[in-house]
Amino acid sequence: MANTKTIGYLVPDIKNPFFIAMLSGFQEMCFKQGYDIIFENAADDPEKEKKALETLLRYRVAGLLAVFVDSDNEYIDVFRNMGIPVVMIDRKSTGVQKNDYLMIDNMGGVGQIVDYLVSLGHTDIAMIYGPQDLTPGVERLNGFRKAMEKNGVQVKEEYLIPGLFTEEGGYHAVQKLLQLKNRPTAMIGGNNLTTMGAYKALVDYKVSIPEEVSLVGFDDFPFAAHLQPSITVIKRPNTNMGRVAAELLMERISKGEEGKDIPPRSIVMPTQLCIRKSCIQIENLKAE
Repeated sequence: MANTKTIGYLVPDIKNPFFIAMLSGFQEMCFKQGYDIIFENAADDPEKEKKALETLLRYRVAGLLAVFVDSDNEYIDVFRNMGIPVVMIDRKSTGVQKNDYLMIDNMGGVGQIVDYLVSLGHTDIAMIYGPQDLTPGVERLNGFRKAMEKNGVQVKEEYLIPGLFTEEGGYHAVQKLLQLKNRPTAMIGGNNLTTMGAYKALVDYKVSIPEEVSLVGFDDFPFAAHLQPSITVIKRPNTNMGRVAAELLMERISKGEEGKDIPPRSIVMPTQLCIRKSCIQIENLKAE
């Protein structure tokens, strides 16, 4: 077992504000216990992720908090076999769960968005969804379908556009939606980067928010509250997620060999709909 006072923190995309916000809570708890953090960015590349994990093994980290690009890569087992506890965030393995993982209520969060938009009278709702090989992408799209069904609203398949969880993906998705003969009256960004790209596309194409289209994002992001209009979002407890993840990791580290006997734990944290100025009642919508 590694005995250094360092802990690895691996993220798939350093540009995503969520991963940096979570780091603040994680760092706070680690520093209290006398641990330093080694930060690695996989840049959404499985090969870079493997090299990052090799680096963390060389540094003999005492534990690892990770948002994996590939949640089934073989290095996860290497860490566990070496007695190095791993806590997975946001994305879980497709097979049998062997590690602690911490999630947010993705399906419930999208459900809050749909309920809100339907309450405003919207039925032509577009979902710019994330990759279907990632847990959040799958759960948020499934949550959208289920929430629409619960509200008795038909899902229009032409309104479901992949956004890749990137700004570019969000931008291109809006371009496609604006080309439709019957545009949606509301759009949901599948994550914070997608929403940023969607907002930029709507501004560039001079589509007024919310007078012509309502926009809601999953995940808050810096300046969302300061844009014109401010963007309604689903907020997750970013900093607190980092704290909870650190507590899970520290418990296993402190128990040493006995920590292996603790069954894998799953924690799902709630989300909150933060209503701002980017949505409008359907009867106030400006006709095209």
